[in-house]
This record gives sequence, C-alpha cells and structure tokens, in this order.
Amino acid sequence: MQKAWLLVLAFYIMVLLQTSFLVPFNIFGMTPNFVIIAVILINFFEKPEKKMGIVAGIFGGIFLDIFSGHFLGFYTLILLAAVFFIKYIIRSYIRIWT
Repeated sequence: MQKAWLLVLAFYIMVLLQTSFLVPFNIFGMTPNFVIIAVILINFFEKPEKKMGIVAGIFGGIFLDIFSGHFLGFYTLILLAAVFFIKYIIRSYIRIWT
C-alpha cells in the first residue's frame, strides 16, 4: 500500500516535469516520456507474480491521460497492453532460477 502511494506521487511528478519543463528540450522533435519508460522498467524488474506493474500501468496511464490532449483512457489502454504483454513474455519464455 505504501509503495502504491509512492508510485502515484512519482508518476505525478514525472508527468508534471515532462508536460511543463521538458517540452522545450525535445530531441528530434520528440519529448521523452518518462512514465512509459518507468512502467516498462518496473515490469521488467519485478517478479512475474507481483501486481505492482499493473498498478503502475493504471496510474501512469491515468496521469498521462489527464495531462495530455487525448481522450481519457488512451494512454491507460496502451500502458496496460504493454504491461500484460511484458508479463506474458516473462511468464512464458523466461526461466528464472531461484
């Protein structure tokens, strides 16, 4: 529960930074999306049976939806699809020796 609130706060700060401060510092016309990078890294580095990656995808997507010009649910669906795809690949094709 405490990790989820810390994650929500971190995503809120990341979205604020990338939508307000980092817009003039684009690279080849694109602004880096730290929330998508963070969600992917969280899912790669957590155990496959944990659910924090799904929570990260939901909250990261909601914050991106709120601060972007797209319709509500666009980034949430993209991040959840990425989360489930990563979880499927890790469970199916990667063997972790413990």
